[in-house]
Amino acid sequence: MPNAAEPSPRRAIFITGAGSGIGLATARRFRREGWFVGGVDRNPTAVAALSAELADDGLAAVLDVTDREAFRAALDRFAAASGGRLDVLFNNAGIGGGGPFVDMAWEEVRALVEINLVAVLSGIHLAWPLLKATPGSLCVSTSSSSAIYGMANIAVYSATKHAVKGLTEALAVEFAAHGVRAADTLPGVIDTPLIPATWPPPSPSRARGA
Repeated sequence: MPNAAEPSPRRAIFITGAGSGIGLATARRFRREGWFVGGVDRNPTAVAALSAELADDGLAAVLDVTDREAFRAALDRFAAASGGRLDVLFNNAGIGGGGPFVDMAWEEVRALVEINLVAVLSGIHLAWPLLKATPGSLCVSTSSSSAIYGMANIAVYSATKHAVKGLTEALAVEFAAHGVRAADTLPGVIDTPLIPATWPPPSPSRARGA
């Protein structure tokens, strides 16, 4: 991954899931604050709109965060454009899924784990050289209020968010030795495209067919 000998003075943020919801709002806010913004999303239409909005203040790209080599390439491109600087990595991409665990298709279970957890691990691992090279950098991940206690009918989603929360707590200690911070957010119900598929979950009585 390229690193400039003298990082750009302009602060930079890289956001996954930047095409809508929290990711898009974050991209817009940081652009207004004068940051260089890198945004990736798997939705080509959303990426095109974000790219036009960012103009010369950043770059946007289509990315499936489960594709590690594509993730690596996106970070390399971002590093080249940001002068080797990454002040904030925002692992925000995620999907929802609900219903009784035993009724979920295994493919849906795997997708939740791959996108909501494994891709977060992959992104942090790939971005580490840039984070370490940027003084005062911060690794932020979107967890969830469902990481506070297990929630029926979104059990797998809740489990992935518990894992992200635990990972963040551990990395905050590990990364401190390198001057890098780690934090997470635990939002409640937010009006984003993720919500219709997962909220409100059916009550246990309805799930049993009562």
